[in-house]
Amino acid sequence: MTEKGNPSAAEVEPGRGLYSYVVTWLLSVLSACIIGAAWIYTHPSPRMVRVDVGSLLDEQKQSLAARIKPGMSEEEQKALFMSATEYANQVNDALDVVAKECGCAVVNTAAIVRLPETGDTSGIPDMTGRVRELLSKAKK
Repeated sequence: MTEKGNPSAAEVEPGRGLYSYVVTWLLSVLSACIIGAAWIYTHPSPRMVRVDVGSLLDEQKQSLAARIKPGMSEEEQKALFMSATEYANQVNDALDVVAKECGCAVVNTAAIVRLPETGDTSGIPDMTGRVRELLSKAKK
């Protein structure tokens, strides 16, 4: 008891001091989690996929080289040139479709300077196969 006859807080409820520390700690952790979640929600990491555009164009180049013949007429050369131009437009359209499908940026694989040696792609999925699929559908 205190001098005036009023019991102290420790005498009224033993362990109350520890209880208030635990509640304060829990509220602090909860507040930190809420702030962290809000930060992550409002500042999402950039989303991107990679496409090996060089390999797609190399495949087309080989296809065109196989179609070139000595003594081609001017019309055949124009048709070949138009075919190459149309393929470039199809690649562009396929990249647009992939970007819309994933809602992300499409990065050329050649633009990536280095990936970890473990074979991990650092979370950047390769969508070259999807672009090839869209190109094959465009040819039909």
